[in-house]
Order: sequence, then structure tokens, then C-alpha cells
Amino acid sequence: MTGDRWQQKARAEGNARITQIAVAGDYVTHAAGDGPLPPASLGLPAPPASLVGREEAVKLLTDLLDGGAGTGAGECGGEGGAPVMVVAGLPGVGKSALAVSTAHRAVEQGWFEDRVFFLQLHGYAPNGAVSGPQAVEEMLRSLGIRDADLPPSPEGRLARYRAELAALARAGKRVLIVADDAGSVSQVQGLVPPDGTHRLLVTSRHRLVAPGFAARVVGLEELAAEPAARLLADALLRTWPEDPRPAREPEALARIAELCGWLPLALTVAGALLAGDPGLAAGELAGELAQARTRLERLRVEGFGDGDVPVGVRAAFDLSYARLPADQARVFRLLTVVPGPDCSTPSLGVVVGVGGTESTAGPGAALRPALAALVRASLLTEQPIGSGRWRMHDLMRLYALERGAERAEEDGREAAIDGFLEVVALTVEAVQQTLGATLRSGELASVLSVEQALKWFEGERAMLVSAVGFAADSGRVHTALRLADALGGLLQLYGYEQDMLVVCRIGLEWARRLGGRDAVALALCNVSSALLRQESVEEAVGHLAEALALTRQTGDRKAQGIVMSLLGDAHRCMKRFEDARAAHEESVELFRELGLRNEEGMALAGLGHCLEVLGRPDESLSALREAVDLLGATGDRHREATYSEALGAALWRAGRREESLTVRKRARAVLVELGNRAAAADALMGLGDSLVHAKLPERALTHYQEALSLYGEKGEPKLRGMALLGVGRSQQAAGRLQESLVALQESCALLARTADRANEALATVGLSLTLSELGREAESVDMIDRAAELYALAGETENADVARAAAAEARSELSTDAPPRRLRDRFSR
Repeated sequence: MTGDRWQQKARAEGNARITQIAVAGDYVTHAAGDGPLPPASLGLPAPPASLVGREEAVKLLTDLLDGGAGTGAGECGGEGGAPVMVVAGLPGVGKSALAVSTAHRAVEQGWFEDRVFFLQLHGYAPNGAVSGPQAVEEMLRSLGIRDADLPPSPEGRLARYRAELAALARAGKRVLIVADDAGSVSQVQGLVPPDGTHRLLVTSRHRLVAPGFAARVVGLEELAAEPAARLLADALLRTWPEDPRPAREPEALARIAELCGWLPLALTVAGALLAGDPGLAAGELAGELAQARTRLERLRVEGFGDGDVPVGVRAAFDLSYARLPADQARVFRLLTVVPGPDCSTPSLGVVVGVGGTESTAGPGAALRPALAALVRASLLTEQPIGSGRWRMHDLMRLYALERGAERAEEDGREAAIDGFLEVVALTVEAVQQTLGATLRSGELASVLSVEQALKWFEGERAMLVSAVGFAADSGRVHTALRLADALGGLLQLYGYEQDMLVVCRIGLEWARRLGGRDAVALALCNVSSALLRQESVEEAVGHLAEALALTRQTGDRKAQGIVMSLLGDAHRCMKRFEDARAAHEESVELFRELGLRNEEGMALAGLGHCLEVLGRPDESLSALREAVDLLGATGDRHREATYSEALGAALWRAGRREESLTVRKRARAVLVELGNRAAAADALMGLGDSLVHAKLPERALTHYQEALSLYGEKGEPKLRGMALLGVGRSQQAAGRLQESLVALQESCALLARTADRANEALATVGLSLTLSELGREAESVDMIDRAAELYALAGETENADVARAAAAEARSELSTDAPPRRLRDRFSR
């Protein structure tokens, strides 16, 4: 290395500083205090090869670094910037990469010239971190102070550091200090610039907040899905420019990114695994990472030389976990007892035995300090802030599960799980009773109001659905089935069909494992009911055929009645109304003979629907009235109100509009009282349809808009799409064409996200009619063509043929002066 001159720094015993200078391959060592003057800037590490998805964070930090001087020592902010910034986030989220990249951008802008310094503080290193006084001493050397000139005491060195920065500020020379991997405020407190001229940019796993330390905290989250997948692809192409996997397996790379929790460190490790094995298919790695129990072990890259330390997610998490006090570590481990995407403070209180109900500060007050400390350590987040709901990153949760398994006996984990699931089951049963979702009595019903029950159910719904599978997987099968039985009815009544299906499938899986034919038959019925609500009719019919065979083997006549009632519903979905009528009539007779009035009422409601379609309106009304009376007599207020709406709709179609409005108003009031927004919205939709047919579009519009507002709280695309279809059609009929266009375009977009091609076709027809009324004939015809395709996909061949004929006729009329008037005649409903 002749002619080269470079410095190598090492830590001597007692933290004394040794400077080694290599000249022409020889080393000359100087003792502390007599070395040459250090350079004015030690510089920055190289910027990351790929920084994706951080544009907003880079802009924010860049803006904070920019700007003129503040107004005083230690002030956070000042016009145009902030003297002290802390980039905080969980291990591996990319804090250092962001800080270094932003610092390089500041250098490029010339804001700090060559006065940019980088300090690696090793705040979480197991063999000791750089102390605050050591950091100040390092900065004095970086600013050009010889060891011999350093004041002897820490206080003196701090004063000298501040004096040097003040002198630079007076000279108009700004300094940027990047202090990486700080583990505490004490490590960086002394580095705070004495005025607003200079900048201190800190990275830490902790949100460094303390009295006398005024810093702007910039929280860094995991990447979004698309940038995360791009980071993986970039890593492969940087190593192997001709690598075919990014182009050949984009879905697999996206899946890997998802399984990595979009965490940059995990993505980097996964990228290294793929780059290190060019023959490893991305899909194969995705399959390996899908195994939750081994995911952290797989996200690990071994060192390549003697003494090299393996790089992995678990190792990064270890450093943060090791810093936790015992009480916080126990809370961290027991957080994983609560299943689902997040955890409420009261739920965690049940698990750790700190409910806080006796505290004057309110439930959970005793737990919040420990949880807040975990948030400051970036091991947990409160989302939204102040909600008392706590969320772990997916990989952090897997890590906490590992640590929890190691300390299970010490933590009393099994007892905590039993106690938690028992409280959950009792509360679900109490909520059922309070909301009228069961005819059985509940032990806790008297302590819950409707408002409390709804708030708990809505807030904990994701946890409850997860709890069913969690209980089953942990060997508590009977608890799982108890939860599934109680929860399924609630989910059904309140319109959470997808969650209902998840719960019912778990119930079916374990009923099959336990082997009881009666239990399997009922579980098949539950799954079929959920499938019919999802319009998965073919699968539902298959399950019902199996259930019917089982009930005939066991002689369970009640179960036979349930199967026949559901078969009637399935036949109605397939428009086989005579078969539906026969099935419902058989079901009614079975329930009547057994004296099961509630089940008889539901079967009669299904029969009433069939009879109306078959042209027997008087019999239909009679069946629906009897159904409502039976359900009311059994105290089933939800279904009484729901089928009262069906009765009201039938009365309207029979020309008895005043009676219809009275029945519907009463039904909607009950549904609102019970907090059943989904059913109340369904009722509003039904009334809106009636008013449209009665050529009262403005009144219909009000009901559709109210339904849209209620559906919006759930956010399900199909429900919102159908409500917007009603809004658009009403606006179209009222001559409000521009508003109609917007509503129908959104309706089409939402319904396209579902499997409901028939209603998407109906919305597309509505859109074509509005376009035609606006004089946009060519676009209107294109929409009719699209509707024909959708009707064909839905199996509605007659409507598809009508749409094709209308499109052909309209297209031919485009070449003439005559407007395509027959378009509305063919599709108006």
C-alpha cells in the first residue's frame, strides 16, 4: 500500500484512545495525547444501496435539518428546522439507513460543508455502550482538538464542546452530528447543540423522551407492501442482474415481503438468502417462511468467516429484550396470550392478573406504565394513540411467543390462558343475552347494557374470531366449540359473514375430529348457512347433502328440519322455487311437530318468500305474519324485526303501503335499538327499492344514503356497492345526472372487488343509462357490452342476450340522428 495513508482506530484498555497510522505498509503508534491533529470531519458511512418507500420520512428529516438558527439553547424546532431529531422504531426498521441517507442528502445540498460527523454509540451492545462523556470526547477529537488539549474532567470537556460549537455558529458554520444507535438519553444529552444553528440527528430503538431533552421524535414504521417487494427485487438484481425471479415470481416475492412483516432487516435477510442461492425459487422460500414456528430461525444468515456473527431478526430483537426490566419482560411475553391482531388493556389485565378495576384512575391504569415503556422501546405500538389497544409487529409477536414458551412455567402461562378464555366465553354469552342473540340465559347478562355489549363486541371482534382457533390449537377443544357456538350467532345477526364462516369452519373441523355425527351434522349446517350468505351455493349444497345423510342415520329430526330449511334457502338462491317451497314446507312440519316455535318461525319466513315468487301473495303474507308472531312470542327480537321488514316489503308489493310503512318503521326502530346496523341498513335498502318502484326517487335517495352511512362503518365492498347503486339510480331518476354518474362509477368499482357479477352487471347497466342521459352514447354502449359479459359470467343468459341486443341496436343508432331511446326501455327496473 505504498503511498497510501489511512487511519485505524481501536479502543485501548480503560477506553484510552490509540491512533494507528499506516504509511507504506508500516504501523506507527502514538500514545494518547501526542498524536497528530485529527481531520476536521470523520465523514459518514456509505449511503444504503437501496432506500425505497421512505420518501416522506426523508423529506421530513431534510426539512428539519434545513432552516436557519433557532432562538435558544435546547429548543425543539425553531423556524425551518429542529436542533435535535430522534428517529425511533423497532429493531431492523431501517433507522440508520434513513439517517445516513438523509445526512448524505444534506451534504449534497452543502448545508454543513465538511462538518458532518458520525458517532456509533452501540447503545444496545451486550459488551457495553459508548457513554455520554465518551461521546463528547469523541466529538471534540472530531472537531480537531488534540488529546493533549482535552480538559481533564467530563464537565470541562462538555464545556469545551459547547464552546467549540458556539464558535462555529458565530462564524456561520453549521455542524451535523449523526449519533447512531443510542440506547438512552444519557448517551446523547451532552451532544445537544447549544443553540439552533447546529443539528443532532439520533437513531434509537427507544423514543428518547426525558425532562431537559427537547427532541423532535420521528417514528419509523415498517414499509408499505409495494416498496417492500421492490426492496427484495432490488437486492436480487443488484447481485445477479440477470436473475429471472423478480420477473418470474412477483407474487412470491410479495408474499415473502408480507411474511417478513415488511420489516427492512427481515427483507434484507430474505434477499440475502435468495441471492446466496440463485436456484432457490422465491415460492419455495415463501413456503418455508409461512411456517410461523420456524420463521425467525429461517430469517438468519450465517457468517462467512471465522468469528463472523450471524445476521438475523431474532438476534436484533434479543438486544432489545435483554434491556427490559423483569416486570416489563413478563408483560411482553404474556401479550401473546391474547390472540388476534391487537390487545386491549382490560384483556391483558385478565392475563397478567392486573385488571386495575380497583384503581380510581380506571381499568388498566396499573398496567399502562409497563405498556407505555414497551412502546417507548418500540416493542409495541398503541393504535390509535389513546385507545388502549396495543399491537405488536408480526415478527416481534413470534419472538415474544418464543420467549413466552421458554418462561411459561415461571409466568403461569397455561393458567393465564385458561382464565382468559373462560372470561372471554362468559362475556360472549353475556353479550349474546344482552343483544338478544340467544334464547338461553347468560350468567353476566345483568351487568351489561346494550351500549356496553356492542362496544365490547365490535372492539374485540377480531380477537374473538382468533380466540376460537387459538383455543382449539392449544388443546382446549371444548372451549373452542363453546366459543364458536356463541360467537357464530352474533356474527350472523350483525352481518359479519366472513368472520362467521371462519368460526364455523373451525367448528366443523373439530367436530369431525371428535367424531360425533350429530355434532358434525350441525356444524355442516352452520358452515352452509355462512356459505349461503356468501353466495357460495354449490359448496353449501354439498355440505347440506352430507348433513342430511347424517341426520337420517341418527334420526335427529330437529337437525333434519334445520337441513331442510337451509336447503330451501339454497334452492331459492338457485331460483328453483318449487323445490324451495317443498323443502321449507317439510321443515315447517318437522319443527311444528317437535314444538320448536322459533325454528318454525324462521322456516315459515323462508316459505313466505317462495310463495310470493310463485304468485301466491295471500299465502305469502299469511306465512310471513305467522313467522313474525312466532319469533316475537319466543323473544327473538332480531329475527322478529328482520322478518317484519320482509313482511313490510311484501305488504308494499301487495299495494298495502300504509301498513307496510308502519311495520317497517317499527322493525327498523328495534334493529337500531339493538345496535344491528347491518340489518337496519338492509331494511333501509328494501324501503328505498320500494320507493324507487313507486317513482318517489327523492324519498328513496334519503333511505339509500342512510344505508350507505351505516354500511360505511363496516366498509364491506358489496354492501357499499349496493347502497351506492341505489343512490345512483335514485339520483338518475331525479335528474341529478352528474351525481348519479359519480355514485354509479364507485358502485361498479366496489362490486368489481367482489364475486357478485350479477349485481356488478346491474350497476353497469345503471351507469350506461346515466351516460346515455348525459349524451355520452359511445361510452354508454361500451358499458352495455360490459354488462352483457358480466351477466354471462353470472349465468344469467337471458339478461346477457337482452344486453347484447340493446348494445347492437344502440350502436346501429349511433350512425343516425335518432337517440338510442330503447336502452332505457330495455333496462329500466
